[in-house]
Amino acid sequence: MKQLIDEYNKVYPKYMASQVTDHTFNEISNGSKPNTLHNLTIKGINSYIIPNDIIKDATSIYDKAGSPDVLRKDNDGIILAELNGTKYILICELKSSFSSENIVKAKNQIIGAYIKLHSLFSILQSYNPTEWIIRGIIVSYTPSTNLILDLQRDLECNIKNHFLFKLQRDKKYLMPGNKCKRFFHPLNIPDILLCHLPVPDKAECFTVDFNNIIA
Repeated sequence: MKQLIDEYNKVYPKYMASQVTDHTFNEISNGSKPNTLHNLTIKGINSYIIPNDIIKDATSIYDKAGSPDVLRKDNDGIILAELNGTKYILICELKSSFSSENIVKAKNQIIGAYIKLHSLFSILQSYNPTEWIIRGIIVSYTPSTNLILDLQRDLECNIKNHFLFKLQRDKKYLMPGNKCKRFFHPLNIPDILLCHLPVPDKAECFTVDFNNIIA
C-alpha cells in the first residue's frame, strides 16, 4: 500500500494523502446546527486519508459532462487501510437521520466516490483494483421504532424498504457487483459492502474503533 500512496502523492501533490492513527471526519454542512451529527472520529486507524477535496473537484468534470447523477455525488471521507495483509478502501458518509432519502443518497455518494477514486488510481502503476475490499461506512442516528415498523410492513414489494430494513437490522448490506453493473450500466462497479454505524439520537459527535468497522 505504501508504494501506491507514494505514487498517488507524486501525481496529485496538492491532494496529498496523510498518514494518521486517529482521524475525525466532519459534516461541514451541519456546522453548528442543533440535533445533527457533526463529526465521526475513528480511533486506531494507523493508515492513510485521501482528501475528499480531490473527489469534490473531480465531480466538476462529470457536472460539465452531464454524466449520470451517481457520478456527481461527493462524500465525507476516504480511508486506505491494510490489516493482516488485507487492503481496504473505506468510504465514509455521515447522515443525521436514518431516512429513506438520506440512506439511499449516502449509498449513491459512496458508489460515486469509489468510481472517481478508482479513476484517479487507475493511472498509477501499483494500483490493482482486485487487491482491494471496498466498504461504504454510513453513520447516522439510530432509526426510530416507528420507522422500522413502517419498513417491515412493505418489505416484499418495496426493494428500497428491503434494503433499508436489512441494513439497520444486520448493520451491513452487500451490494453485489453484478447487480450494481446492471443498475448503474454502463458503469463498472465491484462488490461493495455497506456498513451502518448507529449513533445515539441527538449526539453531535461519535467515536468508533477502527477494528469494529472492519470486523
